[in-house]
Amino acid sequence: MSTATEPTMVPGYRHTPGNHCGSTALRNLLAFHGLELSEAMAFGLGAGACFFYLVIDGQSPSRFTNGRAARLEENFLELTGAPLRLRTDADDERSWELARETVAEGRPALLLTDLYHLDHYGRSAHFPGHAVVLAGYDDELAYLSDTGFQELQTTRLDNLARARHERNPIFPLAGHMVDLPGGAELSDLSASIPAAIERAAKEMLEPTGGEFQGVPALERFAQEVGDWPRDAADAQWCARFLYQVIERRGTGGGNFRLIYSRFLGEAGRPEAPLAARAAQHWSSLADCARLASEDGAGPTDWSRLTQEAERVLEAERSLWSELDAAG
Repeated sequence: MSTATEPTMVPGYRHTPGNHCGSTALRNLLAFHGLELSEAMAFGLGAGACFFYLVIDGQSPSRFTNGRAARLEENFLELTGAPLRLRTDADDERSWELARETVAEGRPALLLTDLYHLDHYGRSAHFPGHAVVLAGYDDELAYLSDTGFQELQTTRLDNLARARHERNPIFPLAGHMVDLPGGAELSDLSASIPAAIERAAKEMLEPTGGEFQGVPALERFAQEVGDWPRDAADAQWCARFLYQVIERRGTGGGNFRLIYSRFLGEAGRPEAPLAARAAQHWSSLADCARLASEDGAGPTDWSRLTQEAERVLEAERSLWSELDAAG
């Protein structure tokens, strides 16, 4: 029989489901404090669209791709100048105390996690940087506002601590938490749109991550993906994971390009159709990856995957070059 106390909940917090974890969490956090943004606008203001491709031998999947910025939430704070604050603490007890105190004061806290450790997910793969909003807690459980779920989800406090402090080589976590300090006020953020677009374009065309990020990473990916059966012992799982991270794992479809196209449209930018076109090519690539991941797939399936990757590369070059030229 459980001895858990009555939960401490943030009064008036409303969970509204969304497509992507970071933009949904930011939107819901801001809405609680009275600033209404669309999820697409939150994503775009964080310069959310990007691309990473890494080969990580010794892990599975050994070929990892992701179509969003590594630190969307930090980008959002920097680019908008909103009075949100990011706090970290490598000690799991101290970082939990920061989050617990925030909720006890009646304010929600955005937490970054590795969803592998959260109780409401199957442990199929590590995925660091997954954003949730802490809406309440008791002495055993955390009550989390999480992306597409219709209701708050619960996870044990010890598993939440593991999720917030996973030392993943791609994105090591140290109790990352975002909140709005008591007494701070939010204002309109639309003036930050041009800088956010400029940041996203620069990170695709002149990436700080070198060949592992942006268009250079896409070029490597297009050259290598057809050879995964030769080069990767887990090629089938890599292809399945590729399909999932383009279409299924909180991207909103088309490797985040659909949500980015909606952001550009909301911002009144004429490049919105280019982002929608890129999304279509990403979805076609995902379908090829799904087929290549199935038993019985052969060289023809992997050849199609290479062809679609080249089409994606062309569409991405067009999108980001146009955004960069527009300034």
